[in-house]
Amino acid sequence: MSSMTRSIGRAAILLAATSAAACGSDSGGDSSGGPDPVARSAARSEPSGDGQSGTAGQDLANPLRIVVLRGSAPEAGTVVTWSGTATGATLTPTTDTTGPDGISSSVLHLGAQAGVQRAQAVVAGADGSPVQFTATATTGPGGGPSPVGIELRSDGSNRFEPATVTIPVGTTVTWTWVGGFHDVTPNGTPGFTSSGQPVSPPHTFSQTFNTAGTYLYFCSVHGSPSAGMRGTIVVE
Repeated sequence: MSSMTRSIGRAAILLAATSAAACGSDSGGDSSGGPDPVARSAARSEPSGDGQSGTAGQDLANPLRIVVLRGSAPEAGTVVTWSGTATGATLTPTTDTTGPDGISSSVLHLGAQAGVQRAQAVVAGADGSPVQFTATATTGPGGGPSPVGIELRSDGSNRFEPATVTIPVGTTVTWTWVGGFHDVTPNGTPGFTSSGQPVSPPHTFSQTFNTAGTYLYFCSVHGSPSAGMRGTIVVE
C-alpha cells in the first residue's frame, strides 16, 4: 500500500471519530448550558406586584404577575393556582391559565390585620413553583381601620361598586351616589341603619361596623334581597 493511500485512510478514520464524538455530545442535551428546551419554569414577571403596600381589607393597587416558560419560550394555557395566607385574604381569580405571553395575574385582597401578608402562585411540575409574593397591609390614621368607599352607579347597569367588601371591625363604610336613583336598605341579621328614602346624586351615607358578621343590603328601587342591585359587607 502506498504512503498516500495510508494517509487518506488515517484521515478518514480521524474524521469519522470526530463526527461520532460530536454526535455523542449532542445526545446528552444542551451542552451550551442554556435552558432545557422541554423544562417548565415559573417566576415573577415584572412588573410583578411584589412588595406593595395597601390598606388592610382592600385590594392592592396592582395585580400580582408570573410568567411560565417552556425552555425559554412563553407557555400558553398552563393552569396557575393563586392563594393568600392571611386571614380574610383572597386572590381574584384563584385559578387562572396563562395567556400567549405566558403571563398569569391575580389581584390580592388584603386580610383585615395590618402587617406583612403573603401570597403564592402554584404551577404543577414547574421549576420555581410556588412563586412567592409579600405585601404590607396598613391601617388608617391613629391606628384604626382605614375608611372604605362604595359607589352607587347606573352607568351600564344599576350596581354597588364594589358589590362585596371585607373589612376589619371598626371600619366606616361610606356609600357615594355617582348616578341613578338609589337607596341602601339592610337585609337580615346582623343589620344596620338604612340610608332612608331613595335619592339621586350628589349624596353620601356612612355607617361604622363595630361587630363582626356578614351584612347584606340592596337597593329597593333596582334590587331585592335575592336579585338585582345588592351588596355584601363581611366584617372580621
